[in-house]
Amino acid sequence: MQLTCQTLPYTNVYVDNTLRVVHVEYEGFVPSSVYRKTILWVLELIKTSNLEACVYDIRKLKSLQPQDQDWLIDEILPMLKKTPMRKLAVLESKSELGQLNLSQLVYYTPFSFELQYFEDAESALEWIKQSQTADNLSATSRKIESMPLA
Repeated sequence: MQLTCQTLPYTNVYVDNTLRVVHVEYEGFVPSSVYRKTILWVLELIKTSNLEACVYDIRKLKSLQPQDQDWLIDEILPMLKKTPMRKLAVLESKSELGQLNLSQLVYYTPFSFELQYFEDAESALEWIKQSQTADNLSATSRKIESMPLA
């Protein structure tokens, strides 16, 4: 496992290059400017590093401003559809406000990637690993099927 970390105020971002996953972790009342800078940085990281999965950890997030929620839906999700990301694992907030924020995203946004909810990072990473293993087996099967017989 190749793991790199960027610690910012209110956020931690981890990248596992082996799994091609970024883990974004929020804590407390994240100011709008920090939230947006982090999301934009992670979006660019997904594109430049060809990352296929994201663990979005909002368990310790206290709330997300409505204008940031709208910005995420209107500006970021359309951009995210143009990236290699295929899996989004969400670690849900214990706060009712955090859950409300996320449920609004689910109801108003069509996703171009698989979305799954988890209670812990280990389960989320296992789901990502399993899907990558299945993808690798499928790709290998297609290669074998397309090989000419001798």
